Amino acid sequence: MAQLRQSSEIIKGLNTRVAIISFGTFPGAIIWLQETAVPFEFFLDPQRKAYQAYGLEHSLTRSWSPKVWFTYARLLLSGRRWRGIQGDSAQLGGDFIVDRNGIIRLAYRSLDPTDRPSINELVSLLQRLE
Repeated sequence: MAQLRQSSEIIKGLNTRVAIISFGTFPGAIIWLQETAVPFEFFLDPQRKAYQAYGLEHSLTRSWSPKVWFTYARLLLSGRRWRGIQGDSAQLGGDFIVDRNGIIRLAYRSLDPTDRPSINELVSLLQRLE
């Protein structure tokens, strides 16, 4: 999320809106928004209807694989603060780009919590769609 926030001006310059969808609780969302200071629209989906509609998986095995543990350990060692487990740790996320006509131009379904497309990939695709 930090990379996305750092690139927010570039993204806005591409006539793009970012929406973050979470299944968390309202109190948890308030804390997360304060901690991350993301400048994007934020929606709560406690029933995970969007997660289901976009085909996002639920996998405890992939959410807590050695690769994920290693990534979290590396982040903690670099000074990142541990926020604890927030909600259902087995729910996987994703990144999607939907154009103004409702056509999905990118559907990236994460294989584990650390699996996300790079900001450069997202910006590059947005630039090609402009």
